[in-house]
This record gives sequence, C-alpha cells and structure tokens, in this order.
Amino acid sequence: MRDVVLLLHVVVGTSGLALGPAWLVARRRGHPAHALAVAYQAAVAGVVCSAAVLAVTDPGLRWLLPVAVVTEVLAVTGALARRRSWPAWRSWQPHLLGGSYVALVTGLLVAETGHPVAWLLPTVLAQPPIALAKRRLHAVAAPPAHVPA
Repeated sequence: MRDVVLLLHVVVGTSGLALGPAWLVARRRGHPAHALAVAYQAAVAGVVCSAAVLAVTDPGLRWLLPVAVVTEVLAVTGALARRRSWPAWRSWQPHLLGGSYVALVTGLLVAETGHPVAWLLPTVLAQPPIALAKRRLHAVAAPPAHVPA
C-alpha cells in the first residue's frame, strides 16, 4: 500500500512541477489557462493528500503534515485571491502561488538530496521571479498616465 501511495505522490508531484511553469507561461501569453490552473490545483491537492497518507502511516514523517496543509492553503488561496479580486490581490497572489510551487520544489530537492541547503535554496531563488510577477501585475493595473492634449 505504501509503495502505491508513494508512486502516486511522485507522479502528481511531478505533474505539479510541470504544470506550474506551463500555467505561468500561458498566463503571460494572455491565455486564461483555466484547464492548466485546475490541473495545477489538482496536482497540489494530490501531493498534499498522498503526503498526508504517508505522514500518518509513518511516524517519522508526521511532522510533514503541517507542511502539506500549508502548501494546499497557499495554492488555493493564491487562486482565489485573483478570482475574487481580494484587496491587494496583486501583491499577495505571486507570494501565495509561488509559495505553493516553492513547496513542491523544496520537497523534491529535500527528498533527492537530503541536504539542508535544499530547505532554503528554492525560497531564496524564487524571490526575484515573485517580485517580477508582482511588478507586472501592478503595472497592468496602473491607470494610464494623463497626457496633455
């Protein structure tokens, strides 16, 4: 049973890692990318559910349960922020969705390397793209400058 859940965890995690950039590129090209958004959210939910099963069945992994829950909260909240036009969503959405993706990358690196740097490197490397996304979202929302006639 554990092997099946672990295989599912790897498959949906890999899907999430592939879908995140695909969704971003599609949005940057002006496509609504609803299918990619739903697929990414499903992949994150799948990773979280499989991680929860693994954490509950292995006492050594129970500490990962809160990490999984936070990952799902970041992904869902990031998607809802824009869709519901929450105040300051342009500032929050890149951090929320970026955070969910950083969690996927961190999980991969920690599982593959076990190196302590793997816990910090994705977060540090994600800051410039998140800042750029925020800048672009705010630039799109900025009112056009008044040009005298």
